[in-house]
Amino acid sequence: MARRRKAAPAEEETELQLGLSWLLKLRWGAIAGQLMALVLVRVILALDLPYVPLLGLVTFTAATNAGLLLWGQPSTSTWRLPAVLAIDVVVLTLMLAASGGASNPFTVFFLVHVALAALLLEAQLAWTVVVLTVAGFAALFFIPSQHLASHDHVPWSTHLVGMWIAYVLAAGFVAYFVGRVSRAIRGRDQRLAEIASLAAQNERLATLSSFSANAAHELGSPLATIGLAAKELAIGLRREPPSSGLAADADLVCREVARCREILADISARAGESVGEMPVHATPERVVAELLRLMSPALIPHLRLTYDNDASSLAALVAPVKTLAQMLHNLIRNAFDAQEDADVEAPVELRIVAGERLCFHVLDRGNGLPAHIQAKLGEPFVTTKADRGGLGLGVYLARAYAERTGGYLLFQARPGGGSDVELCLAPDALRGEA
Repeated sequence: MARRRKAAPAEEETELQLGLSWLLKLRWGAIAGQLMALVLVRVILALDLPYVPLLGLVTFTAATNAGLLLWGQPSTSTWRLPAVLAIDVVVLTLMLAASGGASNPFTVFFLVHVALAALLLEAQLAWTVVVLTVAGFAALFFIPSQHLASHDHVPWSTHLVGMWIAYVLAAGFVAYFVGRVSRAIRGRDQRLAEIASLAAQNERLATLSSFSANAAHELGSPLATIGLAAKELAIGLRREPPSSGLAADADLVCREVARCREILADISARAGESVGEMPVHATPERVVAELLRLMSPALIPHLRLTYDNDASSLAALVAPVKTLAQMLHNLIRNAFDAQEDADVEAPVELRIVAGERLCFHVLDRGNGLPAHIQAKLGEPFVTTKADRGGLGLGVYLARAYAERTGGYLLFQARPGGGSDVELCLAPDALRGEA
Protein backbone atom coordinates (compact mmCIF):
# COMPACT_ATOMS: atom_id res chain seq x y z
CA MET A 1 0.00 0.00 0.00
CA ALA A 2 2.95 2.25 0.54
CA ARG A 3 3.54 4.15 -2.63
CA ARG A 4 6.40 6.30 -3.76
CA ARG A 5 5.34 9.89 -3.65
CA LYS A 6 5.12 11.52 -7.05
CA ALA A 7 6.57 14.91 -7.74
CA ALA A 8 4.23 17.66 -6.65
CA PRO A 9 2.41 19.50 -9.47
CA ALA A 10 3.98 22.79 -8.36
CA GLU A 11 7.47 21.27 -8.72
CA GLU A 12 6.69 19.90 -12.21
CA GLU A 13 5.28 23.28 -13.25
CA THR A 14 8.38 25.09 -12.03
CA GLU A 15 10.59 22.82 -14.14
CA LEU A 16 8.40 23.41 -17.21
CA GLN A 17 8.44 27.16 -16.69
CA LEU A 18 12.23 27.14 -16.32
CA GLY A 19 12.63 25.14 -19.56
CA LEU A 20 10.27 27.46 -21.43
CA SER A 21 12.10 30.52 -20.11
CA TRP A 22 15.45 29.27 -21.46
CA LEU A 23 13.86 28.20 -24.75
CA LEU A 24 12.52 31.73 -25.26
CA LYS A 25 15.98 33.17 -24.61
CA LEU A 26 17.48 30.71 -27.10
CA ARG A 27 14.89 31.71 -29.71
CA TRP A 28 15.87 35.40 -29.36
CA GLY A 29 19.45 34.34 -30.03
CA ALA A 30 18.34 32.29 -33.04
CA ILE A 31 16.38 35.25 -34.42
CA ALA A 32 19.46 37.48 -34.16
CA GLY A 33 21.60 34.78 -35.84
CA GLN A 34 19.11 34.33 -38.68
CA LEU A 35 18.99 38.06 -39.39
CA MET A 36 22.79 38.23 -39.38
CA ALA A 37 23.02 35.24 -41.73
CA LEU A 38 20.57 36.83 -44.18
CA VAL A 39 22.57 40.07 -44.18
CA LEU A 40 25.88 38.24 -44.78
CA VAL A 41 24.39 36.12 -47.59
CA ARG A 42 22.96 39.22 -49.25
CA VAL A 43 25.99 41.52 -48.84
CA ILE A 44 28.99 39.16 -49.06
CA LEU A 45 27.78 36.14 -51.06
CA ALA A 46 25.26 38.14 -53.11
CA LEU A 47 22.94 35.13 -53.45
CA ASP A 48 19.51 35.67 -54.93
CA LEU A 49 17.22 34.32 -52.19
CA PRO A 50 13.54 35.08 -51.46
CA TYR A 51 14.40 37.48 -48.66
CA VAL A 52 10.85 38.71 -48.12
CA PRO A 53 9.45 35.23 -47.19
CA LEU A 54 12.56 34.50 -45.13
CA LEU A 55 12.21 37.77 -43.21
CA GLY A 56 8.53 36.95 -42.78
CA LEU A 57 9.42 33.64 -41.11
CA VAL A 58 11.93 35.38 -38.83
CA THR A 59 9.30 37.98 -37.96
CA PHE A 60 6.78 35.21 -37.22
CA THR A 61 9.26 33.59 -34.79
CA ALA A 62 9.86 36.95 -33.08
CA ALA A 63 6.11 37.60 -32.83
CA THR A 64 5.40 34.21 -31.24
CA ASN A 65 8.25 34.76 -28.79
CA ALA A 66 6.91 38.17 -27.82
CA GLY A 67 3.42 36.73 -27.51
CA LEU A 68 4.61 33.99 -25.15
CA LEU A 69 6.37 36.57 -22.99
CA LEU A 70 3.35 38.88 -22.87
CA TRP A 71 0.84 36.05 -22.44
CA GLY A 72 2.57 34.87 -19.31
CA GLN A 73 2.87 31.34 -17.89
CA PRO A 74 -0.41 30.07 -16.40
CA SER A 75 -0.58 26.96 -14.24
CA THR A 76 -1.64 24.75 -17.17
CA SER A 77 1.18 25.32 -19.63
CA THR A 78 2.45 21.76 -20.11
CA TRP A 79 1.66 21.95 -23.84
CA ARG A 80 3.77 25.03 -24.55
CA LEU A 81 7.24 23.49 -24.67
CA PRO A 82 6.42 20.78 -27.23
CA ALA A 83 4.24 23.21 -29.20
CA VAL A 84 7.01 25.81 -29.45
CA LEU A 85 9.57 23.19 -30.49
CA ALA A 86 7.18 21.82 -33.14
CA ILE A 87 6.60 25.33 -34.52
CA ASP A 88 10.33 25.95 -34.68
CA VAL A 89 10.89 22.70 -36.62
CA VAL A 90 8.24 23.73 -39.16
CA VAL A 91 9.70 27.26 -39.47
CA LEU A 92 13.23 25.88 -39.95
CA THR A 93 11.96 23.46 -42.62
CA LEU A 94 10.28 26.31 -44.52
CA MET A 95 13.37 28.50 -44.28
CA LEU A 96 15.60 25.71 -45.58
CA ALA A 97 13.15 24.94 -48.38
CA ALA A 98 13.30 28.59 -49.47
CA SER A 99 17.09 28.76 -49.34
CA GLY A 100 18.57 25.65 -50.92
CA GLY A 101 16.54 22.72 -49.65
CA ALA A 102 18.36 19.58 -48.55
CA SER A 103 21.71 20.91 -49.77
CA ASN A 104 21.58 23.88 -47.39
CA PRO A 105 24.36 23.37 -44.78
CA PHE A 106 22.10 24.79 -42.06
CA THR A 107 20.12 21.52 -42.00
CA VAL A 108 22.40 20.61 -39.11
CA PHE A 109 20.30 22.90 -36.92
CA PHE A 110 17.58 20.23 -36.86
CA LEU A 111 19.81 18.56 -34.25
CA VAL A 112 19.47 21.59 -31.97
CA HIS A 113 15.74 20.96 -31.71
CA VAL A 114 16.34 17.28 -31.04
CA ALA A 115 18.79 18.08 -28.23
CA LEU A 116 16.40 20.62 -26.69
CA ALA A 117 13.52 18.15 -26.83
CA ALA A 118 15.64 15.45 -25.19
CA LEU A 119 16.61 17.85 -22.40
CA LEU A 120 13.26 19.50 -21.74
CA LEU A 121 10.54 16.97 -22.63
CA GLU A 122 9.45 13.53 -21.57
CA ALA A 123 10.79 10.64 -23.65
CA GLN A 124 7.62 10.14 -25.71
CA LEU A 125 7.37 13.81 -26.68
CA ALA A 126 11.11 14.01 -27.37
CA TRP A 127 10.88 11.12 -29.85
CA THR A 128 7.89 12.84 -31.46
CA VAL A 129 10.11 15.86 -32.13
CA VAL A 130 12.77 13.51 -33.57
CA VAL A 131 10.20 12.06 -36.00
CA LEU A 132 9.07 15.58 -36.91
CA THR A 133 12.62 16.74 -37.71
CA VAL A 134 13.33 13.59 -39.75
CA ALA A 135 10.12 14.18 -41.72
CA GLY A 136 11.04 17.85 -42.17
CA PHE A 137 14.49 16.99 -43.49
CA ALA A 138 13.00 14.37 -45.83
CA ALA A 139 10.40 16.88 -47.09
CA LEU A 140 13.24 19.09 -48.35
CA PHE A 141 13.90 16.49 -51.06
CA PHE A 142 10.36 16.88 -52.40
CA ILE A 143 9.91 20.64 -52.09
CA PRO A 144 11.23 22.26 -55.29
CA SER A 145 13.70 25.10 -54.80
CA GLN A 146 14.88 27.41 -57.58
CA HIS A 147 18.10 28.08 -55.71
CA LEU A 148 19.53 24.57 -55.88
CA ALA A 149 21.41 25.55 -59.02
CA SER A 150 23.81 27.60 -56.96
CA HIS A 151 24.92 24.45 -55.11
CA ASP A 152 27.05 21.60 -56.24
CA HIS A 153 24.45 18.90 -55.47
CA VAL A 154 21.32 17.75 -57.20
CA PRO A 155 18.23 17.01 -55.05
CA TRP A 156 18.55 13.20 -55.05
CA SER A 157 22.33 12.86 -55.10
CA THR A 158 23.93 10.07 -53.14
CA HIS A 159 25.64 12.66 -51.00
CA LEU A 160 22.39 14.34 -49.95
CA VAL A 161 20.66 11.03 -49.26
CA GLY A 162 23.67 10.02 -47.18
CA MET A 163 23.37 13.30 -45.27
CA TRP A 164 19.74 12.51 -44.48
CA ILE A 165 20.57 8.96 -43.30
CA ALA A 166 23.41 10.33 -41.20
CA TYR A 167 21.01 12.86 -39.68
CA VAL A 168 18.48 10.15 -38.80
CA LEU A 169 21.16 8.18 -36.96
CA ALA A 170 22.59 11.26 -35.25
CA ALA A 171 19.15 12.46 -34.17
CA GLY A 172 18.34 9.05 -32.70
CA PHE A 173 21.60 8.90 -30.75
CA VAL A 174 21.23 12.48 -29.49
CA ALA A 175 17.63 11.94 -28.40
CA TYR A 176 18.42 8.66 -26.65
CA PHE A 177 21.62 9.52 -24.82
CA VAL A 178 20.90 13.17 -24.03
CA GLY A 179 17.45 12.17 -22.80
CA ARG A 180 18.84 9.38 -20.63
CA VAL A 181 21.52 11.62 -19.14
CA SER A 182 19.00 14.42 -18.53
CA ARG A 183 16.53 12.11 -16.80
CA ALA A 184 19.33 10.54 -14.75
CA ILE A 185 20.47 13.96 -13.57
CA ARG A 186 16.91 14.97 -12.68
CA GLY A 187 16.42 11.71 -10.81
CA ARG A 188 19.67 12.21 -8.92
CA ASP A 189 18.71 15.77 -7.97
CA GLN A 190 15.33 14.56 -6.76
CA ARG A 191 16.95 11.82 -4.65
CA LEU A 192 19.43 14.32 -3.19
CA ALA A 193 16.57 16.66 -2.33
CA GLU A 194 14.70 13.81 -0.64
CA ILE A 195 17.83 12.83 1.33
CA ALA A 196 18.37 16.44 2.40
CA SER A 197 14.74 16.70 3.48
CA LEU A 198 14.99 13.42 5.40
CA ALA A 199 18.19 14.58 7.12
CA ALA A 200 16.48 17.81 8.17
CA GLN A 201 13.49 15.86 9.50
CA ASN A 202 15.75 13.49 11.43
CA GLU A 203 17.59 16.44 12.94
CA ARG A 204 14.32 18.00 14.07
CA LEU A 205 13.14 14.66 15.47
CA ALA A 206 16.41 14.24 17.39
CA THR A 207 16.06 17.74 18.80
CA LEU A 208 12.46 17.06 19.75
CA SER A 209 13.46 13.79 21.42
CA SER A 210 16.08 15.56 23.53
CA PHE A 211 13.64 18.31 24.38
CA SER A 212 10.95 15.81 25.42
CA ALA A 213 13.38 14.09 27.77
CA ASN A 214 14.31 17.41 29.37
CA ALA A 215 10.65 18.45 29.59
CA ALA A 216 9.72 15.15 31.24
CA HIS A 217 12.47 15.68 33.81
CA GLU A 218 11.48 19.30 34.51
CA LEU A 219 7.76 18.52 34.77
CA GLY A 220 8.33 15.74 37.27
CA SER A 221 8.76 18.04 40.30
CA PRO A 222 5.69 20.28 39.85
CA LEU A 223 3.60 17.23 38.96
CA ALA A 224 4.66 15.52 42.18
CA THR A 225 3.67 18.65 44.12
CA ILE A 226 0.27 18.73 42.41
CA GLY A 227 -0.24 15.05 43.16
CA LEU A 228 0.61 15.51 46.84
CA ALA A 229 -1.69 18.51 47.17
CA ALA A 230 -4.53 16.71 45.40
CA LYS A 231 -4.10 13.68 47.67
CA GLU A 232 -4.25 15.81 50.81
CA LEU A 233 -7.27 17.64 49.42
CA ALA A 234 -9.04 14.33 48.75
CA ILE A 235 -8.32 13.12 52.31
CA GLY A 236 -9.62 16.37 53.75
CA LEU A 237 -12.80 16.33 51.68
CA ARG A 238 -13.62 12.80 52.80
CA ARG A 239 -13.92 14.11 56.38
CA GLU A 240 -16.53 16.64 55.32
CA PRO A 241 -20.24 15.86 54.85
CA PRO A 242 -20.90 14.31 51.42
CA SER A 243 -22.75 17.40 50.22
CA SER A 244 -20.98 17.70 46.87
CA GLY A 245 -18.90 15.80 44.38
CA LEU A 246 -15.67 17.61 45.31
CA ALA A 247 -14.17 14.48 46.84
CA ALA A 248 -14.76 12.55 43.61
CA ASP A 249 -13.18 15.40 41.65
CA ALA A 250 -10.15 15.36 43.88
CA ASP A 251 -9.80 11.60 43.42
CA LEU A 252 -10.03 12.12 39.66
CA VAL A 253 -7.20 14.68 39.84
CA CYS A 254 -5.08 12.15 41.74
CA ARG A 255 -5.68 9.48 39.12
CA GLU A 256 -4.92 11.86 36.26
CA VAL A 257 -1.70 12.98 37.94
CA ALA A 258 -0.68 9.34 38.26
CA ARG A 259 -1.36 8.86 34.55
CA CYS A 260 0.71 11.93 33.71
CA ARG A 261 3.63 10.62 35.73
CA GLU A 262 3.44 7.29 33.91
CA ILE A 263 3.43 9.08 30.56
CA LEU A 264 6.39 11.25 31.53
CA ALA A 265 8.31 8.21 32.69
CA ASP A 266 7.58 6.51 29.38
CA ILE A 267 8.76 9.59 27.44
CA SER A 268 11.99 9.70 29.43
CA ALA A 269 12.63 6.02 28.75
CA ARG A 270 11.97 6.31 25.02
CA ALA A 271 13.67 9.63 24.28
CA GLY A 272 16.40 9.18 21.71
CA GLU A 273 15.75 5.43 21.41
CA SER A 274 13.45 3.17 19.43
CA VAL A 275 10.56 1.65 21.31
CA GLY A 276 12.02 -1.81 21.01
CA GLU A 277 8.89 -3.60 22.24
CA MET A 278 8.76 -7.24 21.21
CA PRO A 279 5.66 -8.62 19.46
CA VAL A 280 3.65 -10.94 21.69
CA HIS A 281 0.66 -13.21 21.26
CA ALA A 282 -2.44 -11.24 22.16
CA THR A 283 -6.07 -10.61 21.27
CA PRO A 284 -7.79 -7.49 19.97
CA GLU A 285 -9.44 -7.15 23.39
CA ARG A 286 -6.01 -6.85 25.00
CA VAL A 287 -5.05 -4.09 22.55
CA VAL A 288 -8.32 -2.30 23.30
CA ALA A 289 -7.76 -2.65 27.06
CA GLU A 290 -4.32 -1.05 26.72
CA LEU A 291 -5.84 1.68 24.55
CA LEU A 292 -8.50 2.47 27.17
CA ARG A 293 -5.79 2.66 29.81
CA LEU A 294 -4.07 5.38 27.75
CA MET A 295 -7.23 7.36 27.01
CA SER A 296 -8.61 10.11 29.19
CA PRO A 297 -11.65 8.92 31.20
CA ALA A 298 -13.57 11.92 29.85
CA LEU A 299 -13.22 10.61 26.27
CA ILE A 300 -13.90 6.91 26.85
CA PRO A 301 -17.74 7.28 26.97
CA HIS A 302 -17.61 8.98 23.55
CA LEU A 303 -15.73 6.13 21.88
CA ARG A 304 -17.86 3.52 20.11
CA LEU A 305 -16.17 0.14 19.73
CA THR A 306 -17.39 -2.37 17.11
CA TYR A 307 -16.04 -5.70 15.87
CA ASP A 308 -16.62 -7.04 12.35
CA ASN A 309 -16.14 -10.62 11.11
CA ASP A 310 -15.70 -12.07 14.61
CA ALA A 311 -12.56 -10.01 15.18
CA SER A 312 -13.12 -10.12 18.92
CA SER A 313 -12.65 -13.90 19.02
CA LEU A 314 -9.24 -13.96 17.33
CA ALA A 315 -6.50 -15.35 19.53
CA ALA A 316 -3.60 -15.58 17.07
CA LEU A 317 -2.74 -11.89 16.93
CA VAL A 318 0.98 -11.18 17.21
CA ALA A 319 1.91 -7.51 17.74
CA PRO A 320 3.67 -5.11 20.14
CA VAL A 321 0.57 -4.36 22.20
CA LYS A 322 1.65 -1.11 23.90
CA THR A 323 3.02 0.38 20.71
CA LEU A 324 -0.07 -0.56 18.71
CA ALA A 325 -2.33 0.87 21.41
CA GLN A 326 -0.31 4.10 21.42
CA MET A 327 -0.67 4.44 17.64
CA LEU A 328 -4.43 3.94 17.89
CA HIS A 329 -4.59 6.43 20.73
CA ASN A 330 -2.88 9.07 18.58
CA LEU A 331 -5.34 8.50 15.72
CA ILE A 332 -8.38 8.57 18.04
CA ARG A 333 -7.24 11.84 19.63
CA ASN A 334 -6.90 13.33 16.15
CA ALA A 335 -10.45 12.18 15.37
CA PHE A 336 -11.82 13.84 18.51
CA ASP A 337 -9.94 17.04 17.66
CA ALA A 338 -11.35 16.98 14.11
CA GLN A 339 -14.90 16.70 15.46
CA GLU A 340 -14.26 19.48 17.96
CA ASP A 341 -13.08 21.76 15.13
CA ALA A 342 -16.25 20.90 13.18
CA ASP A 343 -18.40 21.43 16.32
CA VAL A 344 -19.75 17.86 16.04
CA GLU A 345 -20.71 15.84 19.13
CA ALA A 346 -21.07 12.42 17.47
CA PRO A 347 -19.02 9.58 18.97
CA VAL A 348 -15.76 8.51 17.37
CA GLU A 349 -15.92 4.91 16.21
CA LEU A 350 -13.15 2.33 16.42
CA ARG A 351 -14.08 -0.53 14.11
CA ILE A 352 -11.92 -3.69 14.18
CA VAL A 353 -12.18 -5.84 11.04
CA ALA A 354 -10.64 -9.27 10.56
CA GLY A 355 -9.90 -10.56 7.07
CA GLU A 356 -6.64 -11.26 5.32
CA ARG A 357 -5.30 -8.60 7.68
CA LEU A 358 -6.47 -7.24 11.01
CA CYS A 359 -7.51 -3.63 10.39
CA PHE A 360 -8.44 -0.86 12.82
CA HIS A 361 -10.72 1.85 11.38
CA VAL A 362 -10.95 5.17 13.23
CA LEU A 363 -14.04 6.99 11.93
CA ASP A 364 -15.05 10.55 12.71
CA ARG A 365 -17.55 13.14 11.49
CA GLY A 366 -15.17 16.07 11.21
CA ASN A 367 -14.56 18.30 8.21
CA GLY A 368 -12.23 15.82 6.50
CA LEU A 369 -8.70 16.54 5.32
CA PRO A 370 -7.71 19.26 2.84
CA ALA A 371 -6.23 17.82 -0.37
CA HIS A 372 -2.85 19.53 0.11
CA ILE A 373 -2.57 18.08 3.63
CA GLN A 374 -3.74 14.58 2.69
CA ALA A 375 -1.08 14.38 -0.06
CA LYS A 376 1.68 14.89 2.53
CA LEU A 377 0.06 13.32 5.58
CA GLY A 378 2.42 10.89 7.27
CA GLU A 379 5.46 13.11 6.87
CA PRO A 380 6.82 14.52 10.13
CA PHE A 381 5.70 18.05 11.07
CA VAL A 382 2.79 18.03 8.59
CA THR A 383 -0.32 18.81 10.64
CA THR A 384 -3.70 20.53 10.57
CA LYS A 385 -3.25 21.62 14.20
CA ALA A 386 -0.22 23.87 13.91
CA ASP A 387 -2.15 26.73 15.56
CA ARG A 388 -2.59 24.55 18.66
CA GLY A 389 1.00 23.33 18.84
CA GLY A 390 0.49 20.13 16.84
CA LEU A 391 3.59 18.64 15.26
CA GLY A 392 2.08 15.93 13.05
CA LEU A 393 4.17 13.27 14.77
CA GLY A 394 1.22 11.07 15.79
CA VAL A 395 0.31 10.23 12.19
CA TYR A 396 3.99 10.03 11.21
CA LEU A 397 4.72 7.47 13.94
CA ALA A 398 1.59 5.46 13.08
CA ARG A 399 2.54 5.30 9.41
CA ALA A 400 6.17 4.47 10.21
CA TYR A 401 5.06 1.67 12.54
CA ALA A 402 2.62 0.25 9.97
CA GLU A 403 5.10 0.28 7.08
CA ARG A 404 7.97 -1.02 9.21
CA THR A 405 5.91 -4.06 10.21
CA GLY A 406 4.52 -4.78 6.73
CA GLY A 407 1.15 -3.10 7.16
CA TYR A 408 -0.17 0.23 5.93
CA LEU A 409 -1.98 3.39 7.03
CA LEU A 410 -4.65 4.73 4.68
CA PHE A 411 -6.75 7.91 4.81
CA GLN A 412 -10.15 7.98 3.08
CA ALA A 413 -13.07 10.38 2.95
CA ARG A 414 -16.09 9.02 4.76
CA PRO A 415 -19.53 9.08 3.07
CA GLY A 416 -21.61 11.74 4.74
CA GLY A 417 -18.58 13.70 5.90
CA GLY A 418 -15.54 12.99 8.01
CA SER A 419 -12.59 10.65 7.65
CA ASP A 420 -11.88 6.93 7.80
CA VAL A 421 -8.33 6.26 8.97
CA GLU A 422 -7.41 2.62 8.39
CA LEU A 423 -4.44 1.06 10.22
CA CYS A 424 -3.84 -2.51 9.00
CA LEU A 425 -1.34 -5.01 10.33
CA ALA A 426 0.77 -7.35 8.25
CA PRO A 427 -0.91 -10.63 7.18
CA ASP A 428 1.57 -12.52 9.38
CA ALA A 429 0.04 -10.89 12.47
CA LEU A 430 -3.11 -13.03 12.07
CA ARG A 431 -1.21 -16.23 11.35
CA GLY A 432 0.61 -16.07 14.64
CA GLU A 433 4.06 -15.62 13.03
CA ALA A 434 6.22 -13.50 15.26
